[in-house]
Order: sequence, then structure tokens, then C-alpha cells
Amino acid sequence: MSKGIDSVFLHYGVRYDDMALIEQACRDNDIQPDWLKDQVLKPFHEQHDEMSDEKEIKKVINRALKNLAK
Repeated sequence: MSKGIDSVFLHYGVRYDDMALIEQACRDNDIQPDWLKDQVLKPFHEQHDEMSDEKEIKKVINRALKNLAK
């Protein structure tokens, strides 16, 4: 394993090895991994410090689901 900066962690708050598992689980369930990363994980990671409760987290997820329906 590389000892450099984990860019996946910087962008999504998830370690590279864990992201591989998430991507495989997405593919196993017919979900595009890029959609999950861009619409759920990245916004969650970027806004995590600002989220005060479960309601804020649900907003991120619901926003992503609305974008999926378009």
C-alpha cells in the first residue's frame, strides 16, 4: 500500500480500501459508484462539520435521490 496522501479520503472522507468495497457493493446492487461518490459521499464529507443532526444528513441524501430521479 502506498504511503502517500490518500486522495479518495481527501475528497470523500473514506479510505481507498474502503471505497473499493463501497464501489463493489454499488455494482452488486446496480448503483453507479460515481453517482454515490458525487451525489452522496462528497457532499456529506464537505458538509459534515456543518451538520448538526440527522435531519441535515437526510437532506443530503434526499437531494441526491432527487437528482437521481431527473
